[in-house]
Amino acid sequence: MSERWRETFLAFSQLEEHKKRVEEAKAIVKKALKTCKKPYVAFSGGKDSLCVLHLVSSVQKDVFVVHWDYGRYFIPRDLHDEILEIARQFSSRVIVLTSDRYEREKRGAYNVLGEEFFEKVVPKLMEEGFDCVFLGLRKEESSSRRVRIKNQRHITPLKEFYPIANWTWLDVWAYIVSNNIRYLSIYDKYGEVLGYDRARFATFFDRQFDKFGSENVDGVLMWRFRNVE
Repeated sequence: MSERWRETFLAFSQLEEHKKRVEEAKAIVKKALKTCKKPYVAFSGGKDSLCVLHLVSSVQKDVFVVHWDYGRYFIPRDLHDEILEIARQFSSRVIVLTSDRYEREKRGAYNVLGEEFFEKVVPKLMEEGFDCVFLGLRKEESSSRRVRIKNQRHITPLKEFYPIANWTWLDVWAYIVSNNIRYLSIYDKYGEVLGYDRARFATFFDRQFDKFGSENVDGVLMWRFRNVE
């Protein structure tokens, strides 16, 4: 990250409005942990779930972390290794889940997370005693997420908590930089080109995101990953 961006985020971290949102997030985490017996943090490796993992870990050490691996056709293996390294800095109880459909269907795999994780894996997690999940969803990201958070529209029977629901992208980066939290290196590649307000971490060359023009950007910044054997 360039010094210009870093200074911007550090300056924002000193604003009272940011400090207030951080305290609100901590309060949500503390209240949730009092009601849950076996919580976990859903960690994609992205900046939002990173903030949530840091917040929860500051209250409860060695919390369970669940990570969904989209496979080598959507996430480069060196990047996936980086995700797990970051997760294991916070917890020794990192659970990595995936589906063999990614190997069979390669880049033709579509909505595997919805069909495999939410419909099959979550019930198994509940059988193992997990009763709530911390998610890095933010209202700012989309109207559907605003509605989901406002109406507490949970995708699964698990109780869901959204500590950073009211955070902006500036809050996210201010929190990361001011707390000196290690984040995925891919963000700097995209952030310096697109701006950190538009830098996002998602599966690469995934047709689910074609409507956002992701393939065009990935084709320039991740061109070496276009053809995976």
